[in-house]
Amino acid sequence: MKHEYLAGLVLAALVAAGCVDDPAAPEPEPEGGPITLAAAIAQSGRHGDLGNEVARGYRLAVEILNEQGGVRGRPVQLVLRDDRSDAETSARLYAEFIDSDTIDALLGPYSNPITNAVLAVTEAAGIPLVAPAAAPEIWAGRQRQWSAQLLNPAPSYLKGSVEVAALVGARDVALVWEDTAFPASVAGGVRVVAQEHGLDIVFAEAYAVGAADHEALVAAARDAGATLFIGGGYATDAIEFTRAATAAGYRPLLMSLLLGPAEPNFIDEVGEAGRCVMGNAPWDPTIRTSGFISDSETMVQRHEAAYGTTPGYHAAAGFGAVELLAEGIDQAISATGDADRSAIRDFLFTVTTETVLGPYSVYPLEDLRAGAQRALPGLQVQWQDDGAGGLARRIIHPWAVANATPCLMR
Repeated sequence: MKHEYLAGLVLAALVAAGCVDDPAAPEPEPEGGPITLAAAIAQSGRHGDLGNEVARGYRLAVEILNEQGGVRGRPVQLVLRDDRSDAETSARLYAEFIDSDTIDALLGPYSNPITNAVLAVTEAAGIPLVAPAAAPEIWAGRQRQWSAQLLNPAPSYLKGSVEVAALVGARDVALVWEDTAFPASVAGGVRVVAQEHGLDIVFAEAYAVGAADHEALVAAARDAGATLFIGGGYATDAIEFTRAATAAGYRPLLMSLLLGPAEPNFIDEVGEAGRCVMGNAPWDPTIRTSGFISDSETMVQRHEAAYGTTPGYHAAAGFGAVELLAEGIDQAISATGDADRSAIRDFLFTVTTETVLGPYSVYPLEDLRAGAQRALPGLQVQWQDDGAGGLARRIIHPWAVANATPCLMR
């Protein structure tokens, strides 16, 4: 007992002198309160399906991040609002985030036109934002100061599909696209690469939002003798063009559609008509990637457990956007002691890093394209036999990461 008493006196003296930590004292609280990220994103309306996919990525990344202790001991709060797929509503909601003066950084909305409207508000306020958007027009010539692009630029989206088509003997192209900024940018990229590979565009037509006569466009492509049918708009168009081709008896060598074939539910919607249909995917769950919060294998498992589906690239983009901001905030706190917005912005515009979505690097602040993604490659995926009577999504381009050879529709 005497020795324990003396030991206690010695320990108390050492604690008082600051030589050792008091084992009974509570752990010190991290400096500062919670870190808050916010986004207004389509959870209903025209873009609700894919907007919800991005939102799932946002939520899952924040959940896992907080399980790991947040950022330097500070928990991360996520504020999500539904912009109902409307640009004016989204811009107003971001203005409300800014006016609240409680937001450390912002995550982008879904769809390129909405993103463009939102950046007009957030750039003027000087708040860092990571956007899962692809249209180059949002950044080209704008010299953005606060907004970073996560996805690969739209003109590259279906470039690989044209290269695959040229390899298998397609020579005549039918190009259709929704007459809005993002699909038009993709169509412009298709024109360039088709010319490079000697393919002739024998039918080309834009259609207004929500006004596509899918069967008539497919029939026109068939009658023009197009061996590659390519383009489209958002996920609903991809589904309808696939169904229309079957209804019209149109069997080109290949069909490549924008924003649809990469999603896990695409084949559930179109069934056997989706055989050999291909499209763009900035990311695929079979490729191993990792970022500040997680690796892709863990992200996929957690997404499947939480939502009952394998994530598509929209979910990976949402997850990667949170990773990028979390890493930037971590670096800002390390350098300044606080989640300083300018320090976060400087990180976003100078770093070369990795997220679950893949490599990230943007043009620097002094460039007219400042904030535009320049590191993320695109993949081309195709629905093929899974060996068990069903269809599975395979990577067919680029060749270095392909896990299957292209199948033809005829």
